[in-house]
Amino acid sequence: MIDNIAVGKTIAKLRQNKNMTQQQLAAALNVSHQAVSKWETGAALPDVQTLMALTRLFGITMEQLLNGEVPEDRVEPARQPSPFEEPIQNIGNFVNNIVTGIFRPQKGPSEPEEDTSDDGATDAEMPQSDAEYEDAPQAEPEAADGDREEASEEAEFDVQRLLQMAPFMSKAAVDELLLENKDKLNAADIARFAPFASQECLEKLIQSHREEIGWDNLRKVAPFLKREMVDQLAKSAAKGGRCVKRAAEQTGINTEEIGRAMQDMGQKIGAGVEKAIRKAAKLGEGVATEVTNAYNSIVDGARQKESRAAALRRAACERALQDEKWEWLADHVPEIKDEELLREIAQKANGLGMHDWVLEHLNGYADTRTIDAAIEAGNWGWLGDHVWQFEDELQEKIARAAAQQENWQWLSTYAEQITLEHCADEIGIAAYKAEARVLASQIARHCMNDAQREKLASVVAEAGDFEYLQQMVDILNPEYIGRMLVAAAQAKDWDRVRMFVGSADQDSIEQMMELAIAEGNFDAVDLLDEYL
Repeated sequence: MIDNIAVGKTIAKLRQNKNMTQQQLAAALNVSHQAVSKWETGAALPDVQTLMALTRLFGITMEQLLNGEVPEDRVEPARQPSPFEEPIQNIGNFVNNIVTGIFRPQKGPSEPEEDTSDDGATDAEMPQSDAEYEDAPQAEPEAADGDREEASEEAEFDVQRLLQMAPFMSKAAVDELLLENKDKLNAADIARFAPFASQECLEKLIQSHREEIGWDNLRKVAPFLKREMVDQLAKSAAKGGRCVKRAAEQTGINTEEIGRAMQDMGQKIGAGVEKAIRKAAKLGEGVATEVTNAYNSIVDGARQKESRAAALRRAACERALQDEKWEWLADHVPEIKDEELLREIAQKANGLGMHDWVLEHLNGYADTRTIDAAIEAGNWGWLGDHVWQFEDELQEKIARAAAQQENWQWLSTYAEQITLEHCADEIGIAAYKAEARVLASQIARHCMNDAQREKLASVVAEAGDFEYLQQMVDILNPEYIGRMLVAAAQAKDWDRVRMFVGSADQDSIEQMMELAIAEGNFDAVDLLDEYL
């Protein structure tokens, strides 16, 4: 018998190991966060479809999930932050504090200090994090009688309270409130409301806050959006930090330097830097200088540390290559991102005749000798698996060899995956002459340029194969067809003109009309007149 409590504890532990909140897990599974809560407390079990989704998400078997087993390899160790991560995660607050610290208004002894954010909210009014929101009780604000009317107006829209009530409301009601108050929301708020709003409402909210949507928020809203919109948002988020860059330009900060630093950091910095830079824009160039200096100091330090680590790793690989420690290199090749170093390793291995080693560990860097050996051995399966990894010159070499051996089936399978820039016409004509005409059409449509198609068409026309030429008409240049038909008209081959005139260009039709009139061929005149 299935133990609901044991299953619930397993789901909770797996979720925590992946550093997910209940709401994030709910979004990933397209269920409500109340459902996740019921599972984890043992009050209910997921349905079969959801159980399957959980096994895929956490990488365990159904038996392990239902028996309450959490494999040790699913317990993720504490992740060591990269040299960039720690300073980057805190830099927003750090820079913001610089600005606030320098320009904080001096209060009298009886006046309480306020830490006012860019939108004018004090610390007490700032939105809580997900964890704080789930656990902390919501205190009711108190107001004096004289202030109740004003306070009620300010409390008309409360993000936190609406989030509490959203699971019990209709989507139409949630949509209405969100759209009416969209200017009071931020990207994180939109992500929290994603499970409770309609797709149409969610898209409108995101469009109005598009520049704030980063990777973290995009991941939360993605299950509730159309794939096309997710694609667009992912491309925007990949650029990372463009809001900061634009705000920085207002202050004269070195935007190129900030842009390079932000490229791989995405939205990790958060809103702190943007707020600080907006303050800097208001408060003057002196603050902008301090912000720039503080920011660049942290980023440069992290860069230097990362650069030293990369240099040491490269030195270790170079020494292993020098000492021919091939087993060690085989273990570490997947970690090497330096293209030049990978080529050096492949070059030395190929030079020592270690073609099998290169094929196994560096198949994308095989040289001509390795390719020749595979072609000679007829190892077309291996060539098909790896041809896309080779340089263009080697891809064309393999394609030519396949044509020479009349391996039309291989070419039909891989022609559209490889580069045939300099030999597509050569291979297409060879295929046509060998009666592999479907392949010739495939290459003509997907691999040839206009000049190469005209070469093939000329061979077809010379063979008098006008039926096949008709199959090519839609991919041939109208000017080429026109030139071919003018030549046919000059030779009084009006049957060919009749066959292809609908695809010719206007100038050529006019020239043929002149030839028909000069010849006194009024049947041709009437035919051509239809296309003038």
